Amino acid sequence: MMMKKMMAGVALALVFGAAQARTPVALVEPERVVVAASAGTLTPEQVKQAIVRGGARFEWTVVREEAGNIQLKYNKQNKHEVVVAITYDSTGYQIRYVSSVNMKYETINGTPMIHPFYNTWVGNLSRAIASEATAAVAGK
Repeated sequence: MMMKKMMAGVALALVFGAAQARTPVALVEPERVVVAASAGTLTPEQVKQAIVRGGARFEWTVVREEAGNIQLKYNKQNKHEVVVAITYDSTGYQIRYVSSVNMKYETINGTPMIHPFYNTWVGNLSRAIASEATAAVAGK
């Protein structure tokens, strides 16, 4: 009997934990990241390449690019899709939300809300880009 109660408790925890993970949270727009360092600066092309390489680490793909602006798309198992725009120059970059599919995006009381994985994915992307930019500065 005790084992049945424990298994039921574990099952409920899994169900409620999974439901909680899908509850929309505030969409976080990351601050502009400065990549110029005392060790040197990068060209806009080097920053763009850092964005592309950093995105590739987490399977983000380029969907559009023009001078100073690049759009990346992330597709998670054909279930979720996110598109971000990244503006950049020789000193840094900034990531902005563009669109999503199956990410529960909505605006509530003026606050954009989205699936919590979005903030994680974009945070990982930003850190990967910063790492690539740092490596490019070190490699100069």
